[in-house]
Amino acid sequence: MAKKIQEYITYLSPNYIYVPFDNMELLRIKKSKNVYHNMSLGTTSDGKYIYSPVSGRIVGLKEMEYSGGKYNSLVIENDFIDKKEQLNPLKNVSKLKKTDIIESLTKYGLNKSINSKTTLVVNSLYNKKYDLRDMVINHESYEEILEAIDEFMNVFNMKNCYICVDKNDLYSINAYEKYINAFLNICLVHSNKRFKDNKCVFYGVEDILAIHKAMCLDYMYDNTIITINHKGEPTIVKVKLYTSLYELLKALKIAYTNKIIYVNNKPINNVLDFVLDSSCRSIIVKDKK
Repeated sequence: MAKKIQEYITYLSPNYIYVPFDNMELLRIKKSKNVYHNMSLGTTSDGKYIYSPVSGRIVGLKEMEYSGGKYNSLVIENDFIDKKEQLNPLKNVSKLKKTDIIESLTKYGLNKSINSKTTLVVNSLYNKKYDLRDMVINHESYEEILEAIDEFMNVFNMKNCYICVDKNDLYSINAYEKYINAFLNICLVHSNKRFKDNKCVFYGVEDILAIHKAMCLDYMYDNTIITINHKGEPTIVKVKLYTSLYELLKALKIAYTNKIIYVNNKPINNVLDFVLDSSCRSIIVKDKK
């Protein structure tokens, strides 16, 4: 039987992860070098918090390449337990103060300027060959996304939300149409061109899942979905943040020597030193000419 396009492989237990930082003095590392899942490791120079997506032990420092450039990184050896410092109970968002919600969103880099006059626009991207992330998220999590949007809008008293889904992405459209009528202020549209004024705030569908996890559990969203195009066929992989590209390709038995590797359509100079983060949406493996 042919594999359905929305199915994916999970690779959530890499041997090592590489957490980027830009100022050693702003890190807060235990003397034992042991870290917990979702543990704050410090901040960047612009005040953004740095979290570990696994539990384990810091075994070194190494300069690595990311889609945004080269950064020093903490090399963490995964203990495959995802042990947490504390287990956070599920919160009832309706009973939380607005200031608490803003604090949680700020911690995970998700806070934007929002008020009761803001229109929420949730973008969903789609490319049949090279970028199937949002299609998979929508197909799998449409109920959670709609409920999270509804909670989020209630917190800030927003009146309208538009989910922009490509008209060719039938999996996503069919998924949302099962449940969207239960939410009178959420509409499905096929273009975001009309939403350009300063009263709109934009998030992606994966951002909405991250917002929900931040508000309800005070945890980071620690994985992402990447589409790998190899030999003309897409392979969809859910991967732990800050996994090395080399380790992922090796685990999937995809040859990378004598190949040109593109991430988000840009060629990668050194596969061994490239790290995958949430900005990485597509990987293309091509033969050298």
